[in-house]
Amino acid sequence: MATALIHMDPKQKQRLARRAKARGRSFSQEVRNAVDMYLDLPMGSEEELTVLAKMANDSADRSIARLDETIAYIERGLKAMRKSR
Repeated sequence: MATALIHMDPKQKQRLARRAKARGRSFSQEVRNAVDMYLDLPMGSEEELTVLAKMANDSADRSIARLDETIAYIERGLKAMRKSR
C-alpha cells in the first residue's frame, strides 16, 4: 500500500472519522473508499455536468408537482370521507 499526505479541512476529517467509526472501518479505509467512488465517476465536461444538473432539477420539479397533486387528491378524499360520516 502506498502512503499519501493529504490536507483537508478539520471538519472533513472529523466527518470522515465519524463515518469510518460508524461503519466499523479505519479512517484510511474510509478515505480509500471515498477516493474510489470519486475515481469511478465518469469524467465529464462542465457543459455535460451543467446539462445533467438541469435535467435533475427539471425532474425534481416534476416530482414535486406530482407529489403536490397527490397530496391534494388525498386531502379531497379525506374531506369527502369526513363529510360522509
